[in-house]
Amino acid sequence: MLSRFVVPAGRLSDLSPLVPGHGNFSFTLIGHGGKDAAEFSQAIELDMQSARQFSSSHAQQVSVDMFEAALPFDVFGDQYFLNDLVKQTADLLNINGLTVFFEVPPGRDWQDRADNLFYALRKVKDKHVGFKLRTGGVRAEAFLPTEQVAWALVEARDSGVPMKCTAGLHHPIRHFNESVQTQMNGFLNVFGAGVLAAANGISQDLVQFILEDENPASFHFDDEGFTWKGLRAAAADIERIRHHVTSFGSCSFDEPLDDLRALNLL
Repeated sequence: MLSRFVVPAGRLSDLSPLVPGHGNFSFTLIGHGGKDAAEFSQAIELDMQSARQFSSSHAQQVSVDMFEAALPFDVFGDQYFLNDLVKQTADLLNINGLTVFFEVPPGRDWQDRADNLFYALRKVKDKHVGFKLRTGGVRAEAFLPTEQVAWALVEARDSGVPMKCTAGLHHPIRHFNESVQTQMNGFLNVFGAGVLAAANGISQDLVQFILEDENPASFHFDDEGFTWKGLRAAAADIERIRHHVTSFGSCSFDEPLDDLRALNLL
């Protein structure tokens, strides 16, 4: 289930002493980013140096093949500039064997920036690139409204751009979280909606409805596939769509598993 261990590129040296002497372990790097385009590009170069050094030090034990990059605000002022930066970054990372997922900075007009990024990603669909959706955080304002999450899932489907998620998905079903005092997304809601959207071509409104469902009984699995309230995706569809709606990052490995066991899904 743990496909890759996610680690900031700047902490690879801290991780080195913990790499076992046998087996092969896959890693996703979180880039330093930057306050502007110039600092962002310089940081990418430094991150690649860290990745190469880490890989060469543990040649038989590690595989670094995924990268996550949060884009700075200033690159969204000019679509052509954004297109070029995405292409140049993808070229550099792909040459080094890494797939890159780009993240939009949060805040006001997030969806406009996300729309610009999807356009840039569609221009380089032949490369190993994707869209990183931040679905939560430690404060209530870090959680996107469900209509924006639904929009992103539909946009990824329609544009053919792979998507991964991060933050706020510790639990399978949407619920009110006391610690952040807001509704927290469920990973079954998000990925169930993404799979059903891709398999059935459903509307954004219906995707949002799935995202907001807080009843675990609505989500059903069997040997043939996955069903939400009669809407179905066959196992073969899920396998295909998993290359499109790919994964989520979590700071806890045990919490998602414990919740799935409590729901008798594991």
